[in-house]
Parts: sequence; C-alpha cells; structure tokens
Amino acid sequence: MKKMNKINIFYKITVFSVLLLFSYSILNSSFIGKITGFKEFGSIAYAKKSDDEKAAEQAAKAEAKAEKAAEKAAEAAEKAAEKATKAAEKAVEKADKASDKALKEAEKIESQSIKFTQKTDKQFDKAFEKYATEIAKAQVKYQSALEKAASAKNPNQKIENVEDKLSDRLSKADDKFVESIEKVSKKIDKNESKSLVDSGWVNNQVYSQGFENHGQRVRTYVEIAKSLGLPAYVGALQANFGNIYETGIADLQNQITNLNNQINLNNQTIQTNLATLATLEANTTTLNEQLTTLSTQAGTLNGQLTTLNNQVGTLGTQSQTLTAQIGELTTQLDNDQLTADEVNTIQDQLNNLNNDLNNVNTEIASVNEQIAGTSTELTSVNDQIDGTSIQLTTTEGNIQNLQADNVNLQNEIPTLEGQITTTTAELNTTIENVKPGVGTDTGWETANLDVNNDGIINANDLL
Repeated sequence: MKKMNKINIFYKITVFSVLLLFSYSILNSSFIGKITGFKEFGSIAYAKKSDDEKAAEQAAKAEAKAEKAAEKAAEAAEKAAEKATKAAEKAVEKADKASDKALKEAEKIESQSIKFTQKTDKQFDKAFEKYATEIAKAQVKYQSALEKAASAKNPNQKIENVEDKLSDRLSKADDKFVESIEKVSKKIDKNESKSLVDSGWVNNQVYSQGFENHGQRVRTYVEIAKSLGLPAYVGALQANFGNIYETGIADLQNQITNLNNQINLNNQTIQTNLATLATLEANTTTLNEQLTTLSTQAGTLNGQLTTLNNQVGTLGTQSQTLTAQIGELTTQLDNDQLTADEVNTIQDQLNNLNNDLNNVNTEIASVNEQIAGTSTELTSVNDQIDGTSIQLTTTEGNIQNLQADNVNLQNEIPTLEGQITTTTAELNTTIENVKPGVGTDTGWETANLDVNNDGIINANDLL
C-alpha cells in the first residue's frame, strides 16, 4: 500500500515536471512570440525588466535629441545676435556719416550766411559813413558860408541863400543815402535773403511784413520818415530791423509811461488825501467842541430838571399839608357847638388855606410844564450828542482809512520806481539788441512812424 502511494507521488511529480517544461517551451516558442509580441517569457520579472530598460533607452535617446536641438538653437541664436550686432554697427556708422554730412552742410550754410550778412553789414556801414560824411561837409560849408553872409552888404538875402543851399545839400545826401539803402535792401528780395533771416540779420516776422516784398517795405518806411521830417535812414533801418511794435520797444515804452503815470497818480492821490485829512481833522476838532458844548448843555438841563423835580416835591408836600389842614378845619365845621364867630373864623382859615392850595397847585403845574420843556430840550441835546458822536466816529474812521491809504500809496512808489528801472534796463537792452552797431546813438530804434496811431506801420501812414 505504501509502495503504491510512493509510485503515485513520483508519477505526479514527473507529470508536473513534464508539464512545466512543456509550458516553458510553449511560452518561448516563435508562435507564441508572434501572438504576444514577447520574444521570451522566461518569467514575469524578466518581462518587466525588459520594459524598464526600453523606457530608459528611449528617455536617453530623447534627452540626447533635446541636447542636440538646444545646441542647434544656441548656435542659431548666436548667429542671429552676431548678425544683429553687425547690422546695428552698420546703422550707427551710417547715422554717423549722415550726421557728419548734415553738420558739414549746416556749417557750410552758416558760413555762407555769415559771409553774406557781414557783406551786407559792411554795405550798410559804408552807406552810413558816406551819409555822415556828406552831412558833415554840408554843415562845414554852411558855417563857412554863413560867416561870409553875415558880413555881406545884404546879409538877410545871403543867409537865406546859404540856408537854401544847406537844405539842398541835405536833401541830396538823403536821396543818395536812400538809394544806397535800397540797393542793399533789394538783395533781401532775392533767394539769398533766406540767409539773412536765418542768421538773424532780418527777423522773419519783420521780413516783408504786410508788403508784397521787402523792397516795398523799405521804400514805404523811408517815405514815412521823410514825411515826418525824420532822416531817411530811420525808415530804412526800421524796415530792416523792425519798427517799435515789432521789436517790443513800444510796449516797453508804454509800460514805463504807465508806471510813471501810476506814480504821479499815487502822489496826486496822496496830496488829495492830505487835503481831505486836514479838513477831516478840522471837522474832528469842531465835532469835539460841539460835543463839549452839548455835554455842558445836557449837564445844565439835567441840573435844572433836578431842581424842578425838587421844587415839585416841595410843592407837593405843601399841597398835602394844606389839604390835611383844610380837612381838619372842614371837620371842625361839623361841630354844632361852635359859635357863629368860631365858624366864621374857621371859614376864613379855610378860605385862606384853599387859596394857598390853589396857588401851590398852580405853581406845581407851572413847574411840571418847565420840567416837560426841559426834558424835551434835554432829549434834543442828547440826540445831538448821539448824532455828533456818530459823525465824530465816522470822521475818525475816514481819517484812519485815508492815513492807511497814504501809507500804502507811499510804499507802492518805490516798487513802481524799481519796475521803471527794470523796464528801462530791458528797453535799453532791447534797443541795443535790435541791431547793435548800426546807426549808433541816432535814436532810430525808438522813432514812431505810426502816423495814424493804428498800431501798424504801412502805406496808410503816409501823409
């Protein structure tokens, strides 16, 4: 029995082993591999290990690929940066060249403008020098001829002839000067006049302002100056360098005039205030005197009222005493035992007392009338005192206001004078900057050619 059991156990082991080997063979067969996709099925652990390795290999490949891509991107970025740097350097170099070219062009234009301006200035200066020389010669000839004419037989006629010659010489000098100025000014009508404007020789706002061209402006201004009896160069210079409105000289002059007018007005107001103050102070004295007088009157009236009230009191006492005495005597008359003589005596006393009482009552009424009149008068005086006090307070207030006004006006004057000094300095600077060196100390800059005072100098100002 035991032997059979051993055989059965051995048999089962053998069969299990065979089946196990057979299963392994089947699992490792190509047929099963095709179906499952696994080449080997040594064990489940073996299959898992193979997947991990494949994943690791794929990750490594992906990493290597990413590194190559990053390297390519870095190389591309570096090349792009180098290209951009080169492009920027070229742009900067190009801009520098353009800037140098523009600078040279500007220097060239500036040089041309300076040369043209200097040339024009010289022509103007030459015209002025020639004009001044002609005027000087005319004056010398006039003085010499005048001395000879004074000692001639007919001095008046000779002097008149000398003066006519002087006038003629001056007129010719003016005409020549104007011709010279117009020759220079005509250049401003040409294309090269832009250099004059650019260089500041002629202000752009002045150039041909209100005229068809600059030459017409110069000629018109010259004619206006001559019509006003001014030298021709006054018109020529203002046409080229600006009239009093264009340069701002008129505005500064008006400011100075207004400031001076304000100072004069302040001084006039101060003097008027001082005169008014003197009157008000005199009024204050008068009002104070009136108050003193009225106060005295009020005091007197109050004294009178006191006296009268005392009189009324005394008279009232007398009236009460008399009334009491009359009452007593009247009571005595009611006594039937009185004799006829006693009755007559009492009656006489009553009559006397009634007469006294009537007199006292009459006097009381008179005193009361006096009290009423005095009270009315006192009320009037008190009203006058109140009115006078109000006038005095008002007058004193006006005095304080005028005094304060004078202080303010007086303190304002130094400020206004300072503004005049500042504005005058600005005016002098403006005059110097209009065109320094041309027509020096002739006053042409401030001459007013605005004949019709409309704020514009044009052909409408020709007389």
